[in-house]
Amino acid sequence: MKTTRATSLTALAAMALLGIAVLPKMAQAQSLTTLFAHTVNNNQFGGGTYFDLNVASGIKITSLTTNVVNVPLNTLINLGIYTRTGTVFGFENTNVGWTLVATGSGNSAAVNSPTFIDVTDFLLGPGVTGVAIQNVNYAAAYTAGNGSNEFYSNADLSLTGISANSFFLIPGTIVRPRVWNGTINYVVTAPEPGTLAFLALGGTLVLVRRRGQRKEA
Repeated sequence: MKTTRATSLTALAAMALLGIAVLPKMAQAQSLTTLFAHTVNNNQFGGGTYFDLNVASGIKITSLTTNVVNVPLNTLINLGIYTRTGTVFGFENTNVGWTLVATGSGNSAAVNSPTFIDVTDFLLGPGVTGVAIQNVNYAAAYTAGNGSNEFYSNADLSLTGISANSFFLIPGTIVRPRVWNGTINYVVTAPEPGTLAFLALGGTLVLVRRRGQRKEA
């Protein structure tokens, strides 16, 4: 019985160590980048760029980078991030259904170089979320879509470039397709199904071990 007990304890200890190794990975910073190769821009302050994010489980966005023009280097720039449930397509010139979820600021870099923006952290759940970024006091640089440069993805999420305009969420001309230039920095907020199953198995083994101890007593 002692050998069996020692073997069970060894197995549980091994699983606990594996769990400790797995759990921190769920909180590691991740990112998804489109491109920094602008071909057009909205040429004025106050416009917007629009894209769809399709999230696999859940993420928390902590910061981003973007492509900036028409401001001197190291100028403090500001932006706002709005979201809506579902695609942005067809909703770029109305404020109905949009919610301001974050604001951010950072010092402008050279065009086609990433300008880092520290934003208010916000959560996105599974499914498609439309995202609108308002360039408050700078002109946004982006890329004309050509059918092969509009979609970017990793295991956690995908981004589809949709459009841009010069008048944010109000009636006006919408240009499509346009690809937002930038990087989304985030952490995953929900463990993968395999991780959940692993942790559940560990909990089951602990219960079995405790029941065995009661019987031996």
